[in-house]
Amino acid sequence: MLFEELPKCDGDLLWIYWAGHGFVDERQQLLLPFTDATTLLTRHLNLQAALRWWRSSNVAGGRFRRLVAVGDTCRIEAKRARKLRFGTIEPEAGDLIHERRQFVLYAARPGQAAQNQAERQAGQFTDTLLKRLDGKAVDESVEGLVGITRAVQADFSIMRARGEAWQEPQFVISEGWEGSTLFGDHWADDVTGTVPDPSDAPVLDPPAWTELGQLLRNRPLPPYSYDAYRWAFEVTGCAVPPGDVLPADDLLDIVRDLDSRQGRHRDRPLTLPFVRHLADRATRRSPDWAAEANAWVDRTRERLGTAPVPAPPERAAESPALHVQLRHDANSRYWTRMWLYQHKFESVWEASQPLDLETVRAALGQQLGARPSCAPTRIEFHVPYDLLEEPFESWHIPWRGNRTKELGCYFDVLLRCPDERDGLSVEPWRRKWSWLRTQGGRHPHAVLDIRDSDVSANLGATLQQAGPPVCVLAEVTEPMIMDTLDAILDGGVPIAIWRRPADFQGEAAEPIRTALAAGTAQLDVQTLPARLRQARIAQRPLALMWDDPGRIPGGRTLTS
Repeated sequence: MLFEELPKCDGDLLWIYWAGHGFVDERQQLLLPFTDATTLLTRHLNLQAALRWWRSSNVAGGRFRRLVAVGDTCRIEAKRARKLRFGTIEPEAGDLIHERRQFVLYAARPGQAAQNQAERQAGQFTDTLLKRLDGKAVDESVEGLVGITRAVQADFSIMRARGEAWQEPQFVISEGWEGSTLFGDHWADDVTGTVPDPSDAPVLDPPAWTELGQLLRNRPLPPYSYDAYRWAFEVTGCAVPPGDVLPADDLLDIVRDLDSRQGRHRDRPLTLPFVRHLADRATRRSPDWAAEANAWVDRTRERLGTAPVPAPPERAAESPALHVQLRHDANSRYWTRMWLYQHKFESVWEASQPLDLETVRAALGQQLGARPSCAPTRIEFHVPYDLLEEPFESWHIPWRGNRTKELGCYFDVLLRCPDERDGLSVEPWRRKWSWLRTQGGRHPHAVLDIRDSDVSANLGATLQQAGPPVCVLAEVTEPMIMDTLDAILDGGVPIAIWRRPADFQGEAAEPIRTALAAGTAQLDVQTLPARLRQARIAQRPLALMWDDPGRIPGGRTLTS
C-alpha cells in the first residue's frame, strides 16, 4: 500500500504511524519488522529508505507536499538482535523534490528502548503524544508540530526525573538524501505560519571552496573532529544532529554536510566554526596548518560579511595523576616506581629493592600524603597481566588520624597492562585510541557489551578489525573474566570494565550499565573514570582498564 496504492491518491498531507519493534542499522536507519517477520526472513520497512522514496519524483505532481512519520518503537542496534536476518530492503528513490517537507518523530533516541504500557494497550510515547494532540484540529496539529513535540519532550524530562520513564523522544525535519536537516528546526514560522526559506542562510562561495580544497586535501580526520562538528551546531544555535556521529570519514565531505545546513544564527555558515575548532586543537601538533586554517576562516568571513567566529572552548585541564609501575621480580615481589604527571612525567619515587604488595600500598599512601598542594585525582597502576585480578581500587590508604579510606572512593583508579601492549597488538591499540579522540566518546559504536556467549577463541580477532569498539563492558560470569580480558588485549581495545569477584551474585548480578547509572542513554566513554568512582562509593566493585598510549612513563631511574 505504501508504495503502490497511496502514491496514486490525491492529498496534501500523509501521516504515517507505526508502533511495534524497531532496530537501527549501522547507517542509523530505522528498520521496522512486519507482523509476519521470521528469524530466517525478517521482512521489514526501512523507514529512512521509505522517506527518501516519498520525497522523490516517484510520487507524481504536487501530491503530498507534507509527510509526518511517527514511530513508537525502540531504536536498538540491529546487530544485537542476532537471531534476526534483515537483509537489505531499500526501494529505489527518484529525483529529490525539494518542495516536499518531512517531519519525523521518534519515541526514543538511537540505542534506547521505547516503553510499552500493557494496561493501556499503547506505548508510553503514544499515550503522551495523544494527550498533547487532544482537542486540536488537524491543521492546528500539523502547523504546531514543533511546539507539540517539544511539549512531549518536556513531559518525558519530568517523567525521567521521577523515575517513570527512560526514553528521550526526538524529531527531525526535512531530511535530505545525506541526512541533512534542510530547514533548521522550524516546520512553520512562529508568526506567519509560512515555511522559512533556507536560501538566505550563508553558504561558502567558490573561492572558499577552492582554498578549502587545498587546505583539507589528503588530510586524515584529526583528533577532536567530532567535537568540532558538534560545536559548530552549538555555537550557531542549531540542534546537534542525532546519533553523535560524524556524517562522513573525509573532511571535505563533512564540510559539504555542514554547508547544507543552517543554524538559528543565520549570519554564520556552520563550516567556519568547524574549521576554527580544528585549527585550535591542531596548534600544538601542526602549528603551520593551524595558522593556515585560521587565516582561511578570517578571509572567508570578511569576504562573506558574516559575523565573527568566537574562540572554541578551551580543553579541560588535565588533573595531576600518579603513575605506579610494578614489574615482576620473584616470590610475589615487584620492582616499583612512581611518577607524577602534570603536563609531563616527573619521577618521584623508586624502590631500591623488590617489594610485596603490602609494602607498595604503604609507599603509595606516603606519596599521596607527601604532596597535599598538588594531590593527584587519578592513580594509574601499570601492572603485569596476573595483577589485573588484584583489587587496587579497594586498597586502604592512610587518611586523617589513624583512619584509612578506600582508594577507589577518593581517586579515579585505572589499571594498565603495558607488557601486553606489544607485538602485533600495538597497531590496533593505537588505532583505536586515535579513533576515540577523533570520533568522540558518545559514538554509538564506541562501547560494546560482551557476554559469556560472545567469548570465543576468535573474539580478539573480531575486536581488532575496526576502530570501534574502544571500550568493552564485560557482562560475563566470574570464570570467563580472564578469557575476556585476553581477547580485549589481543584486540587492542584500550578500555574495559569488569566486575570484581565480590560483585557476583549469580543470575542476579547487576548490569554494569546500571551500576554506572547510565540507564539506556548513550554512554560517554570519557565519563567512565568518574562514573567508576561513583559506583565504588555506592559499593559496586568494578575494575577499569584505561590504557592511553600517549601517557606512558619512562626515562632514567632515580638511582642511575
